[in-house]
Amino acid sequence: MFKNPFQIAVTFSVVALIVKISVYALGMQHGSMESYIWYVYMLLLLFTVFFGIRSNKINYEGTTSLGQDFKTGARAASFFGILMGLITYIYYAQIDPEFFPIKQQPYMDGLFEIAETKIKEGVSKDEVTKGLYESTERVKQQLSPYLHSMLTMFGLVFIGLFNSIVFALLMKKFPGFKK
Repeated sequence: MFKNPFQIAVTFSVVALIVKISVYALGMQHGSMESYIWYVYMLLLLFTVFFGIRSNKINYEGTTSLGQDFKTGARAASFFGILMGLITYIYYAQIDPEFFPIKQQPYMDGLFEIAETKIKEGVSKDEVTKGLYESTERVKQQLSPYLHSMLTMFGLVFIGLFNSIVFALLMKKFPGFKK
């Protein structure tokens, strides 16, 4: 079926991309669907780690050690995390570039209201302008495709490492997974 961890990661990354594009095509990318996409990513990460370890057990001559199983699962999870980080950046930068400006708008409205309040309180316009500029830049930086893709990549890699050790232990414990 699968021959190496990279092939497994690519396969499940393509599945995640298809799901993400389908959600975008249906116009459901805002709201509760954002959290469901994370659940889909976690499920696909679990499949990636499981099939990564399982393919190594099938292709390896003899029995595999716990360390070998962990490394294989971690390698598949890392490839998946890196690919999903890349896909996430391309998606939000090219396919749906209006996603983050829509998410930024409520924060910007709140900042402008705070600025108006401070001006009414007698704070100088220069201080308010400087604070408003710094705050808007911070919001734009925090809600950006770059930061979101980095957090996606690191989050998936670290969760994948944990999943890898759990699956490696479970596959050693239960005889149905032994070779």
